[in-house]
Amino acid sequence: MTDKKSLVELLPDLIAAEFHLPMTKGTLRIAETKREATCRWVELKIKKSMRCFGFSIDKPRKIGEGDPIFPFFNPEQKGICSKNDAILIIQKKQKIYVFLIELKSKNPGEYLKQLKAAQTFVQFIFARIELYELCKHPLNNVEFRGILFSCRRTPNEGTTKHQQIEFNDRTGLLVTEQNCNNIYHLLGFLN
Repeated sequence: MTDKKSLVELLPDLIAAEFHLPMTKGTLRIAETKREATCRWVELKIKKSMRCFGFSIDKPRKIGEGDPIFPFFNPEQKGICSKNDAILIIQKKQKIYVFLIELKSKNPGEYLKQLKAAQTFVQFIFARIELYELCKHPLNNVEFRGILFSCRRTPNEGTTKHQQIEFNDRTGLLVTEQNCNNIYHLLGFLN
């Protein structure tokens, strides 16, 4: 029997490597690959001591095929296969922060539904981890936060290490909107 791991140590073993978001020199870069996108990227600076794991299930659907992530759903049903751009999980002691991240170039439209769909997806993963007792600690101290990075101008242009980002409750999910094509310090999102 192997020793149980903390959540952020366990997730890279549970989620296939093709979905992992690479971190380079303490920076996580989330990029939009669609050619017409104007909200192209965002970088999050993460302290070396911060335990985290990022992944993305935002895989494009090929014409004439089912959804690559949710093949059991009918992709013709509006929104049922909705996905966000990235999920970042931070563990600070026994508290778990789950950042649901979406990049939008134009009208954010139904971004909140995308973020909430991601929240239910992560809750599903956590429920499976708890069912099979895979984690060395309970997953009951979890806070979900949504981040919309868009081209609509917001007051802040990036963050300093100590600048705190404000989140607002949007029907049960804490959400903030920030400018894309920018660099942020993750600590600012952990107020």
